[in-house]
Amino acid sequence: MCLAACGRGTQSQVTATPSAASTPSAVTGKPSGGILPSGVAQRTGAPAAAPRPAQPAYHDAQPVPAGQPQILAASVSPSVVGSGTVVSAVVRTTPGVVSVVAYAAGGSIAVPRVALGLFEGSTTIPQLPPFARGSYAVTFIARDAHGASTQSAVGVRVR
Repeated sequence: MCLAACGRGTQSQVTATPSAASTPSAVTGKPSGGILPSGVAQRTGAPAAAPRPAQPAYHDAQPVPAGQPQILAASVSPSVVGSGTVVSAVVRTTPGVVSVVAYAAGGSIAVPRVALGLFEGSTTIPQLPPFARGSYAVTFIARDAHGASTQSAVGVRVR
C-alpha cells in the first residue's frame, strides 16, 4: 500500500476501514484509545459529510440549492413590440413553482399556470407615447409555496 507519492506522477487516495478499537466514540466524540498505523492521523468528533453531487447548470450557469425554485427557460414573443401588439410569454420552471409574475417598465402582470412547471400568458400593449421607445427588460419572478423566489430577465424593444 502506498501512503505517499508512489512515483507514478499521479495522486492516489487511500481508504481504510478502521477497526472498532480505532474509531471515535459516538457518545463522547473522543478517540477510544485504539492504536493506528504510523503516519495515519486519529480523527475526533463527527464524521465528515459525504460529498454533494454537482448541481445542474441552467441558462445563468449559477448553482442553485436543491429544492429552490428555478426558471429553466423564459421567452417573450415578439421581441420587438409597439402600441397594440399582442405579446406572449412562456416560462418553464421547476415543478415546485406556484406563481410567476412579469415586471416591465414599472408595471406587472401575473403569468397564468397552464401545467406543472409551465406558465403561459399574453397581453396587448396599450397606446404608448413616442418617448417610450427603447429597450426594456421583462423580469420574471417565480415563487414556490414557501415564498422562495428566483428571477430571470428577457429583453424586448419598443418601436
